Amino acid sequence: MKYTLNKTLLFFTHTFMFLACFYASETFSEIKKEIIRFSSETAHIKKKDGVLYLSGDVKISYREYLIKSDFLIAKTNDVGSQEIKIIEAEKNIYFSNNKDIIAKGDKLIMDIEKKFVSIEGNVEFSQDKSIIRANKINVDLETETVDFEGIKDS
Repeated sequence: MKYTLNKTLLFFTHTFMFLACFYASETFSEIKKEIIRFSSETAHIKKKDGVLYLSGDVKISYREYLIKSDFLIAKTNDVGSQEIKIIEAEKNIYFSNNKDIIAKGDKLIMDIEKKFVSIEGNVEFSQDKSIIRANKINVDLETETVDFEGIKDS
């Protein structure tokens, strides 16, 4: 019980440090910042590189989207920047718009600024009752337009 409590406390400490490092010095802007929520079994922050490493039952919520994976890296563009720009996830990828779209694959890259997601490696994309298997998909998050590359048995 003590180990679990210490592990949980350590995770929340890392989470607080991450948020403090990346958002504490944020100035007010007329543009509303979008919140990225995350959870995982472990977290490691490299402040000097502007990188957050998450592993073990990783879950990221961004807008209406949910990403699950075994391992995830969140990066800023610059060391001094407080905003996450790129999310890279690997192993057991699950991506959903929490409505009708679900995609699974081996690797995911999300560009927060461009609102774009790319999933590759054994991709299975489903919408309602339709399933399409492909080598790679690209999703425009603004329009929810999906482009498929290397369509397989579908």
